[in-house]
Amino acid sequence: MKTFVVGIDAGGTSVRLRWKNLESGIEEQASLPAAPDGGPEPALELLHQVPGEVVALVAGITKVSRGETKAAWERALGAACPAAVVNIVPDFVVAFHGAVPEGVGLLCIAGTGSVIYGENRAGKPVRVGGRGWEYGDEGSGAYVTAELMRRTLRACDGLWPQTPLTQAVCTTLETEDAALLGEWGRQRALTFGRGFLVQLVATSAQNGDDEAKGLFTGAAGWLARYVRAAHAQLDFADGEWARVACVGGMWELGDWMRPAFEMLLARWLPGVVTIAPQGTPCEGALQLAERSVL
Repeated sequence: MKTFVVGIDAGGTSVRLRWKNLESGIEEQASLPAAPDGGPEPALELLHQVPGEVVALVAGITKVSRGETKAAWERALGAACPAAVVNIVPDFVVAFHGAVPEGVGLLCIAGTGSVIYGENRAGKPVRVGGRGWEYGDEGSGAYVTAELMRRTLRACDGLWPQTPLTQAVCTTLETEDAALLGEWGRQRALTFGRGFLVQLVATSAQNGDDEAKGLFTGAAGWLARYVRAAHAQLDFADGEWARVACVGGMWELGDWMRPAFEMLLARWLPGVVTIAPQGTPCEGALQLAERSVL
């Protein structure tokens, strides 16, 4: 019977499954939209495409800290692959191993949320940030959107004058009434995600708006501080920490954050190098699965 290892990247919008034939080395991949509740059903459907016995499986999922979510994935995948070593990990772990295949360095994720994750050569892990939009995720799209909404609401309440950027928010939400603005902002967040104002900020920065540029600079400062904190906890040997992979939608908006981010890292961690991700989260999950049976 053919044997396979499987990696799963289960994000908020899609589930990607990658499998590798251990005899031939051939890899294939498929994907489906994620379940609304983040459950394992799409992954179970995708597993039907694996043409043999699965001996190892690693799944990177969101909301892994919620015990019931992780337990549901473990039960479902364990039943579907009874001969497999199954490991459920946070999505940022598989993203790290995809972006930094050698497994030594740091990953700076800045999308709707943010988190720093890394490992040293001894395999010691560290995670900084990623505490959710309510209490953290500084440097993320949710952070930039919330900060801009606060400024706009203060302007609407008469605490300080409107700026071109806060006025643009009012235009986007079609009101200058603070009560309506807050409510319609919450509705936009539910429909379009908590980073719903990031593209507006990017367009304004492109058009020369200094306040918009400042929001990105502030986001970069938070991310650099998180990287510094993660580095301090890992006890890297000389040179091991010099690679920081940056992934996520905030990095893809243009070079609004990178110059400030790299300037701060150069000041705090001389010799640091930021790199593009070397691979995908799904590839990282597959790498971890294969490693578990070698």
